Amino acid sequence: MDTYKSKVYIKVDENSRILRCEGGYTMCNIENIDDWIFIDEGTGDRYNLCQSHYFDGGLYTMDGIPRYKWDGEKAILRSDAEIEADRENLPKPAPTEDELQWQAITELEISLMEQEQALTEIEIAQMEGSITA
Repeated sequence: MDTYKSKVYIKVDENSRILRCEGGYTMCNIENIDDWIFIDEGTGDRYNLCQSHYFDGGLYTMDGIPRYKWDGEKAILRSDAEIEADRENLPKPAPTEDELQWQAITELEISLMEQEQALTEIEIAQMEGSITA
């Protein structure tokens, strides 16, 4: 009896970071096989459920950064420096409503202090003008 082997495919980005892993039971998730790289085949959960069993520790870090890259021959774990560089380039979260209100209040306070200082300088200049006059 022949044993069916499940194939494992990956999809990479322009920097060779592995973004997706499909195969085995999820071959139906691959729309165009030409966009994917065949990397392995075998039997068992590692191959049939490759999204969650093929890559040790998972395909992504807890904050969504790819942990593996394709070196042209095999999938390898990315270095801490590569992962940290991606982490630094993550988009900054939009400010919350409270932060926006705090910023508006701070800007208003700064504007009022600048106006107060300008008025004080005018009053000083007027007083100096009346003293010397």
